[in-house]
Amino acid sequence: MSIEAIFWALNKAPIPGDRRDASSLAIVLVGLANHADPDGKNAFPAVSTLVRYTRLSERSVQYALRALEDLGLIKPSDPEIVAAYVKRADRRPKGWDLVIHSGAQTLHPAEQHEVQTRHDGVQTTTSRGAELAPEPSLNRPKNRPSRERTQQGARVPVPCGQCDARPRDPISARVVWLDAERSRSRMCPRCHPNALLEASR
Repeated sequence: MSIEAIFWALNKAPIPGDRRDASSLAIVLVGLANHADPDGKNAFPAVSTLVRYTRLSERSVQYALRALEDLGLIKPSDPEIVAAYVKRADRRPKGWDLVIHSGAQTLHPAEQHEVQTRHDGVQTTTSRGAELAPEPSLNRPKNRPSRERTQQGARVPVPCGQCDARPRDPISARVVWLDAERSRSRMCPRCHPNALLEASR
């Protein structure tokens, strides 16, 4: 599955809106994009899979594939690649490549980044957006203590066996589930020293 290919199929694919079958073409294209790599290549779902995705008849899916090929939005992929994934020749579906980059324009590097440069190399405007993403360590979830702190800090007692704890889990993460769906829990009374005090309140 490729988010890039699905984004293209949903938002950028030039499917003519004046066609009666535009919605069928769009949903079949999204089904193909669901199986493509990030470049839109090597999508080879079976027609029966596309029928299940789209709720169209098999004939309508095959018609949509032909129409997408006629519009230049898809093209047959290399059969050797399909053969590498599906060994039995009688079970091989036809592979498709999405033509994602068909309408792409080549931009000058300064235009790509929205930065204008003068001849002396000085930038006259800055690009928009964040320069760098924050470090992943700054984005730690707050509801569960990190294992690094547990390993470096004091020694953690071995789990009691009645709770849902794994070795090296912090004491605050050791819980006993109250229902089968695991939607309600309480702190383990054996592992957590304050569990009995809080339960009595």
